[in-house]
Amino acid sequence: MMSLLCIDIGNTRLHLGRVEGENVSRTEDLPTLELARLLPERLTAGDFEGVAYCSVVPTATAELETCLREAGVTAAVRLDHACCPGLSISYPNPPEVGPDRLANGIGAQVVCGAPAIVIDTGTATTFDLVTRAEGYIGGIIAPGPAMMTKYLHEKTALLPELSLEELKDPGRIGRSTRDAMKLGCVVGYGGMIRALLARSREEFAARGEEPPPVLATGGGTVVWHGQSDEPIDYIPHLSLLGLAEAWRRATGRGGR
Repeated sequence: MMSLLCIDIGNTRLHLGRVEGENVSRTEDLPTLELARLLPERLTAGDFEGVAYCSVVPTATAELETCLREAGVTAAVRLDHACCPGLSISYPNPPEVGPDRLANGIGAQVVCGAPAIVIDTGTATTFDLVTRAEGYIGGIIAPGPAMMTKYLHEKTALLPELSLEELKDPGRIGRSTRDAMKLGCVVGYGGMIRALLARSREEFAARGEEPPPVLATGGGTVVWHGQSDEPIDYIPHLSLLGLAEAWRRATGRGGR
């Protein structure tokens, strides 16, 4: 089975891994600012048949493409609004759609088909809606949980900054400053997720679409996923699965 190197470049970190079919392995998270220094050795390893990538940072995109040329990689596919094989974009201004959100949309097609809702919790939390009739129709953008705790710390004199790992099992009532913050962030964040999910489902119903399955991805999912009383599948490397499928569709090699 062919192995593809898939790279999802975010504002602060890039996520990469090898994808074979629906198996993702050898994943890494690297600082986006260090791309030009760290990526060449991954590319010259040569133990892959092609590269699929997306990026929300134009300067990093240019650096990656320079690395690809210098490494002699020719079988590369860039996923964006202009090259999004198999996922139509029903959006007034397609260039506004983040390529990582399109990667999640194609990843959802791989995992469960359409319709689907993808909740990606990272620096920001995004809801992406993929319909059966119109493909990608849009979504919702909200602050990520780390942004919430960082803001509380930076804008107050005494409140500490909490890590994502601390935002687990907050209890019922805070008996310390840290515990009180944990409750506010965790329970409050879960409530926001439920409200936005309800709004997303209303959109599917208004369009006459069947109730969609819900997929979650992103490292911040740990903050709210345990509060859900409904089945929401956590797919940790959904964007990489979507990138690999985009490569297969674009090249016509092993497409689903």
